[in-house]
Amino acid sequence: MEWDLSSIYRSVEIARKDSEEAVKMSKDFLDVDMESLDEKSLKKLLEDLERVLWKTLLPLQYASLKVSKNTQDIEAQKLYGIFQKNYTKVDQVVSVIKSKLASLPLERLESLKKVENYSHVVERVIEEKDHILSKDAEQVMSALSVSRRDAAADTYEKLSASYTFEIDGKRMTSEEVRALRYQKNGNLRKRAMRIFFERYRKDKLVIENLYNTVIRDWDTEAKLRNYKSPISMRNAQNEVSDEIVDKLIEVTSDKTSILKRYYTWKSKFLGEELTPADVYAPIGEIDRKYSFDEAKDLVLRAYYSFSEEAGRIVQSFFDERRIDAFPSTGKRGGAFCSYSVPNGKPYVLLNFTGKVRDVMTLAHELGHGLHGTLSSDQTLLNYHTPLTMAEVASVFGEFLVFDEVKNELSGEERRAFIAGKIEDVFATMFRQNMFVKFEIKAHELVEKEGFAPFDGLSDIYGEEIEKMFGESVRITEEYHDEWSSIPHFFFAPFYVYAYNFANALVIALYQKYLEDGKRFVPKYLKILKSGGNDKPERLLKSVGIDLSDVNFWERAFEFLNDLVKEVID
Repeated sequence: MEWDLSSIYRSVEIARKDSEEAVKMSKDFLDVDMESLDEKSLKKLLEDLERVLWKTLLPLQYASLKVSKNTQDIEAQKLYGIFQKNYTKVDQVVSVIKSKLASLPLERLESLKKVENYSHVVERVIEEKDHILSKDAEQVMSALSVSRRDAAADTYEKLSASYTFEIDGKRMTSEEVRALRYQKNGNLRKRAMRIFFERYRKDKLVIENLYNTVIRDWDTEAKLRNYKSPISMRNAQNEVSDEIVDKLIEVTSDKTSILKRYYTWKSKFLGEELTPADVYAPIGEIDRKYSFDEAKDLVLRAYYSFSEEAGRIVQSFFDERRIDAFPSTGKRGGAFCSYSVPNGKPYVLLNFTGKVRDVMTLAHELGHGLHGTLSSDQTLLNYHTPLTMAEVASVFGEFLVFDEVKNELSGEERRAFIAGKIEDVFATMFRQNMFVKFEIKAHELVEKEGFAPFDGLSDIYGEEIEKMFGESVRITEEYHDEWSSIPHFFFAPFYVYAYNFANALVIALYQKYLEDGKRFVPKYLKILKSGGNDKPERLLKSVGIDLSDVNFWERAFEFLNDLVKEVID
């Protein structure tokens, strides 16, 4: 099961032609007269803009998939570099158009909100009006994006990707060391993670400077754009209010007793004192191994049981060879689903080895694929969801398959499987919440002191991880340095709370499905088909969810608590 990329482009030459043509076409937009815009001319402008973006985004996706398939392919890397450069040129023009639109009087923009298919696009311009810079400033910001915090993040990625670790005479990658946390041998788990973090500390001078660069760059932009706080800029991008995010952080922090209770039980069950290196230690064996065909049948059964339409879409990924399933030399690690334009053809990358965790990963990425396909009902500017909605379909798909797998298992295997799910949810909700609390304090430290040293950042992280685990887990010294190994802090400040947001949201949605049955399905699919065509708050009200209601968030933790009871009682 390998990719057939012909549904994107039949040849590199066609992709190259589109990318180059997009750059030429984009120059025509610089002379657009905004003063004479009416609904009809604005619609044509946005449609023309989408055509240009399509021709630059699709080649970029195509080249990115080629690199992911073989990271050692120099020609693919060169192609990606060329297409990325072309996209940056087009993005500069887009920034100018946004700036020109935002400069129009509020009354004019309000009058343009009725434009067919693009009402929410104009609404977003209105909301960003106070945060968009002049056209010249926006052009400069876009042109310099590759040499600002993105460059620091890229350097961090190359540095951390170069790390190898020798454990018991074997040379390992970062991913292989992290995987040791799931091993039975407690001494191995602890020793592996100690060696892992020691490597990052050796480069403390470089890492602290890269992270300070990211923080200062992000915070400077937030100030220039007139945001109340650094996280406010991310919240605006996610189309969610500061108040809702604050409430999510507060409620999650208040519910850590669920996590503490579970890990206190797990420590007694395993008969050992837990450190953070042990939180994923298996409580039992799941002997079941899956062939790829078995995993495929199970996932298809789960999606078809939920919805015939969803099942057909998921099946098309297999039929059209839009899944690259197995590990190979040079292939990127992990898993992802890639879609850039609303053509109904997302692609999934896996590194399938037959474990039950791989089955759940398949379900997760195909959830993304379902979302990317259904959102193709929208135009390009309305296609992509904010981060707060981006994980909804993937996590929902996991829950569908979770129930299928759970029903196949019994006894200790069933308990071990549910425990693994609980620990994944803990990592996605409590851990990501702890991450964002660290980020808030790290940014505050740089604002106050001008610079945050490696050890000062480790002190902040140590305080937050100890608050989360309490006395249920002993926090060893090396885990204070864990922040330095979290890529999201460098690539996308404040991104991480979106995982917690999505999980709490999906749990609420899944409960609605269990309560309402098939009556819920069309409402859910409507949310996915809406893509980024409306605010999350308004979309979710259509299925009876009020994001401003604290009871909504607390309900997710009640569900999680019931899962914990099933394992430990």
